[in-house]
Amino acid sequence: MSRGVKITVAVCLLWVVVVLLITYQRYAGDNATADNVSPEQLREVGAVLYEQPVVINDFELLDHYSRPFTQDTLNGQWTMVFFGFTNCPDICPLTMHELTGFYNDLDGSELQDSTQVVMISVDPFRDDTEQIASYMGGFHPDFLGVNGDFNVISTLARELFISHGIMPLPDDEGGANNFLIDHSGNILLIDPQGQYRGFLEPNIKRANIGEAYRLIRNSVI
Repeated sequence: MSRGVKITVAVCLLWVVVVLLITYQRYAGDNATADNVSPEQLREVGAVLYEQPVVINDFELLDHYSRPFTQDTLNGQWTMVFFGFTNCPDICPLTMHELTGFYNDLDGSELQDSTQVVMISVDPFRDDTEQIASYMGGFHPDFLGVNGDFNVISTLARELFISHGIMPLPDDEGGANNFLIDHSGNILLIDPQGQYRGFLEPNIKRANIGEAYRLIRNSVI
């Protein structure tokens, strides 16, 4: 092989290596952008992802099957938590309706298999197990309703930055149950390690729930 041919072959090989490196860097860069969603992207669809996860302390409640619902119940899958109550006249049924639509949109997917949806009652005075079971049955059979000691629920709510309080009604409204519960309407996202990772804003619609959820799932390792 002549010297000129050797030089030509060497130049061609070098060019191939350069092209491969450029292609790899472009591919890696695109993947980094896709896997690291920006706060602005999330805000556009009504979501917030914390820079550092929030550790949840041990607690013990009951689900609407009378089974223990504890910190361990949050491990092994993603959990979407909404604090509400069955006598809520507006945001609770609306939020649960949107979560039902979102969950149905995941039907048959791996995302659905690794997602649980939970409503924790902030009104354990009236929301006994039977009442919550009936309420949750109106949405999706996979969903869990949770109740328990009011102090335990209040402590958990504070840890998750959820505010709530009893709001008395006028004496001539509501009969014997003349009070409502004022509460935050965020949907909380708990990761498979049982850590609070972020939230979806109140009144978010099913399409945005799905988009935000996928973005967060793809960006959290």
